[in-house]
This record gives sequence, structure tokens and C-alpha cells, in this order.
Amino acid sequence: MTKNIEYAILLYHEASLADEQRNIERAEMLYMESRRIFEHEGGVHRRDAANIMNAIGFMKQKIEDHNGVLAAAQEALKVLGPVRYTEAGGDESEIRLQAWNLIGNTYRHQARYDEAEQILERALEFASSIFGEESEQASIARNHLGILYKYTGKFEQGEKLYRDALNNLTAKHGELHSSVAVIYHNLGGLFHARGDFATGEPYARKAWEINCQLLGENHPITLADAAAYAGVLDGLERHDESEPIYVLALEAFEKMYGPEHYEIVVNLNNLANVRYARGDYEEAEKLFRRALETKEKILGMDHPDTALTANNLGVLLQSLGRIDDARKLFQRALQVFTTRLGEDHPHVKMARENLAAV
Repeated sequence: MTKNIEYAILLYHEASLADEQRNIERAEMLYMESRRIFEHEGGVHRRDAANIMNAIGFMKQKIEDHNGVLAAAQEALKVLGPVRYTEAGGDESEIRLQAWNLIGNTYRHQARYDEAEQILERALEFASSIFGEESEQASIARNHLGILYKYTGKFEQGEKLYRDALNNLTAKHGELHSSVAVIYHNLGGLFHARGDFATGEPYARKAWEINCQLLGENHPITLADAAAYAGVLDGLERHDESEPIYVLALEAFEKMYGPEHYEIVVNLNNLANVRYARGDYEEAEKLFRRALETKEKILGMDHPDTALTANNLGVLLQSLGRIDDARKLFQRALQVFTTRLGEDHPHVKMARENLAAV
């Protein structure tokens, strides 16, 4: 190993430490200097340079810099060059899969669902071909594609992908493993989206229980599991159990991320639904409006998630007799759902029914 490579590795580890400390500017500077050295050395070290770009992508993902994620992951693919199916399951294939999954998940977050589907399907095909149908890489790819299918209303396809991934991961790791908890979390979310809360409840609870043991109750992943479980409890009208979870999660996430983060607005929206169900309409409206304003800022006016909160606020205003305001919100939601999700999505049916009611 040359001194240059030793120095590049040192820079990479220093960058990782800065990343963990959320010193993003320093981490990116160190990552890029490490990448420069690896690329200059050439040969197999181009793979290391691509891996560093993925590391930057994951760092950008944590701070919700979606354009930054895309730029980093696309650069990783550019460094790797064209796909070679002779890669035979090595590190280069892992790095390529990570880049595709970063891009696909970012497209999903941006509601660019057709683009997301193309790249995530490609990732699953590649992972299955290179690493094997029952490999961990294929299970991860199934999970990412399953999440997309939940958002686009392809619930049966999503459920099959999740169950195949769950079978493979539990066979490999047993129940008490972080990757297994991810699938349980997502199965709970899928049944929540379907409105089948009773079926989803044990999956969502299992994810929370596993990560409580592995990570502790106050870890951000555990708190996200808790909040997802609370969403299922709401569907079962167990608001006495769900409300304190939302309050705890909101307080913790605001300390971790500040006021404008996706985890914040999800919990604001869900807590507003609880307050509405309990008849505290004034507080519910405040929470819905704060969630809507923040979603408009971080996701955009025409994002389906933003439209969902607009729809929920419309339901509240309708119940208060403010029909004109409710109608405008339902019309807005319906337009976004129809444009971004297609006529067959359950959200479209919901918004049409709400609009017809006013």
C-alpha cells in the first residue's frame, strides 16, 4: 500500500467521523480530497472513489438534501462506468447497487415515481442476477421497491416483495436484527396504507420492539418505529396509546433535526388527526396548518404528501362548516393525486369522495 493510499484512507475515516458529528461541510471536504487521491491512483481505487461518492450521498440523505444525493450517486455510477455482469458479486457491484438505491429512493421521495420504478426494478434484477435470489442484496432491493409500490398503491406487489425479503433475512439473521426490523416496519406501513390496521398492528409493534432491544428507546430509528406504530393504533382508534408516542417523538425529533424535517411533519400531521378525533378542533387546525406549511417548503406544493395534509385539513374545516375553504383544499388535493399518482390510486378515490361531500 502506497503512502498516498494510506493518506486517502485516513482522510476517509476522518470524514466519516465528521459525518457522524453532523459537521457536513468538513466531512464533504475530506471525502472529496480522499476521492481525488483514489482517482489519481486509478485502477481498482476508482472503485474506492465511487464508494466515497455514495458515502456523500448517504450523508446528504440524512440532511434531506435530495439534489445533493442525486448528484453524488450519479457521480458514483459515472466513476464506475458501464455495468459489467462479469463483476461476479464483488465490491463494485455492491457500490453500484447502493448508488441505484440512493437514486431510486430519492426519486420516490420527490414523487418521481416512474423514474424510481425503473431504477429500483433494475437494481432488483441486478442484485438477483449477480448475488442470487435469496441474497441479502436482493432482499434490500426488494425492500426498496416494496416501499415504492406502497406509495403508488401497488399493495399486493409490495407485500410479496416484503414477505420474500423477510423470509430470506430471518433465515440469515434470525428475528433480532436491524434489517428484519426494517421489513416489519414497512409491512406495518403497507397495511396502514391499505386501511387494514388490525393486520398491520403486530408488524409495526414488532419493529419497535426489536429496535428497542438493539438500539434503545431514544434512538431516532426506534422513535420512527414508535411513531409508525402509533399511526396503526390511530386506525384502531387507540388514541390514548398513540398520542403520547407522537408527543415524545416530536419533542425528540425537534431536538435532533430542528423544526423543518420530514419526521417532524409526519408526526405533526398524525398528532393533528388525534386531536381532531378527540374534538380539539382548534389545536388540530394549528397542527395541520403547521404541517402543511412545512411540507410545502420541504416537499413542494404538488407533492402527494403535501396534498394528503391539505386533504386532512379540508376534512377538519368541513366538519366546522367552513365549506368553501374545505372545497378548495379537496380540489387541490385531488389535482395533485390525479396528476402524480394516477386515477386508480386510493388517494384519488378518497379526494373525489371528500369533494363530492361538499
